[in-house]
Amino acid sequence: MVDDKTADEFTAYMKKFTDLYIALSKSVKKYSKTTHPRILDLGCGPGLLSVEILKQIPDATVIGIDPLIKMLSLAKKNIEESCVEIFEPVLGVSEEIPLKDSSIDTIVSRFSLPYWKQPQTSFLEMNRVLKPNGKIIFEALNSNFPKWKLFGIKVGMLLNRAGRNVTKYHVDAYTLAHTQEEVETFFKKSGFVILEKEGTKNEWKFIIVAEKK
Repeated sequence: MVDDKTADEFTAYMKKFTDLYIALSKSVKKYSKTTHPRILDLGCGPGLLSVEILKQIPDATVIGIDPLIKMLSLAKKNIEESCVEIFEPVLGVSEEIPLKDSSIDTIVSRFSLPYWKQPQTSFLEMNRVLKPNGKIIFEALNSNFPKWKLFGIKVGMLLNRAGRNVTKYHVDAYTLAHTQEEVETFFKKSGFVILEKEGTKNEWKFIIVAEKK
């Protein structure tokens, strides 16, 4: 688990990369076709993605779920500072999502998979809370990313003043990451149809868009 100090440092560092959140939020908008959509940001962290989603889709309700109270506190603060609505912070884990069946239009998850203790259970839970034909926009770290390139990222983060704790947190996530093929299997075994894939085999991340059958 991330301690409070690392959570604060992580938030400050990631605020330098707003373009990453904007790009993903545009994908969420693309696949959120209904009015007043209910969107689940699963593993929302400090809410930086939720902020950009609400800027893209002002009439949406974003439910941000995270297992860390500190992250939810940071998310509420970032939402308030950005003057966007409506955000609902919820304490919870992916293996037991505290939401009703078929209550969500779109799910987005960014880089939280390495911290899921039972991934297949989590994917079944996402299927449960999604409405029929609901979409998932899933961004994940790629365990096939070459180790020598990962070392380059580590050096770059330190030079960019990410701090040792944040750098270690990011690099360590790759030791728990999955391949794109593994994630596709999670989706298929959980009753999803894959609509779109983005990213090459050895790229640092990939995105999968899937639909509930």
